[in-house]
Amino acid sequence: MYFLPGNIMLAEHIMKDYAFTGFFAIASFLLFIFLHLLGSRLFVMARESGNVGPKLFVGIMLFLGVAGTVMSCFVHNREASLLLGFLSGLLLWTAILDIPQQLGWISLADRWVPFAFVGLAALWVTGMFFYSYLPSALFGMTGYFTVVWGIELARFKIISKWGPSSPAASAMILVTAAVAGGALALGTVHGTIFSGIIGGVLFAVSIWSSLEIIWERGMAQKPWSGFKK
Repeated sequence: MYFLPGNIMLAEHIMKDYAFTGFFAIASFLLFIFLHLLGSRLFVMARESGNVGPKLFVGIMLFLGVAGTVMSCFVHNREASLLLGFLSGLLLWTAILDIPQQLGWISLADRWVPFAFVGLAALWVTGMFFYSYLPSALFGMTGYFTVVWGIELARFKIISKWGPSSPAASAMILVTAAVAGGALALGTVHGTIFSGIIGGVLFAVSIWSSLEIIWERGMAQKPWSGFKK
C-alpha cells in the first residue's frame, strides 16, 4: 500500500509519454499525407512545364536526400540520426524510384528490380548485426527503401498476377494494415519523439498502400459505370 502513490505517479508519467509520442505520430502521419499530396501537385506542375521540369524536380530531391543523409551521419544522437536518415531515404526514394516510375524511365516489371530489392534487403538485414558500428542515418535511409520498396513491389506483383479484387490482394490489404498498426503502436510505446515520427510515417506509407489497392479495385470494377447515360 505504501507504494501505491508512487505507482500511480509512474503510470501517469508513462501515459503522458505515450500521449506525447502518439501526438507526434499522428501529426507525422497527417504531415506525410499533406506533403505527399503537395509533392504530387508540384510534380504535375513541373511535368506540365516541359521536359526540364521533372528533371529539375528529381535533381532537387536527389540533392536534398544525399545532403540529408551525409549530414545525418554526423548527428551524435542515434535516434535523431536514424530519423533524419529515414526522412532522407524518403527524398532519395522519390528521386531514384518514385518519379522515374511515373515518367516511365524504369518499371517494377523490369527484371533487375527484384534482384536489386533482394540485395538491398540483405544489406539492410546484415546492417542490423553491425548497427552499433554504423551511422544510424545509413540504417534509417536503407530501411525506408527496404520497407517502401518491398510493399510496393509486393503490391505490384499481386495486382499484375491476380488482380486487385483477388483474395491475395485482400490479404495484402490486411497485411499492410497490420504493419501500419504495428508501426504506430511500436513508435508510441517506445516513448520518444523520434520513434513517434518514424511510426507515424510508416503508418502513413502502409495505409497509403492499402488505399491504393482499394483504389485499383474500384477502378477495375468501375462502380461509376451505372451513372453513365
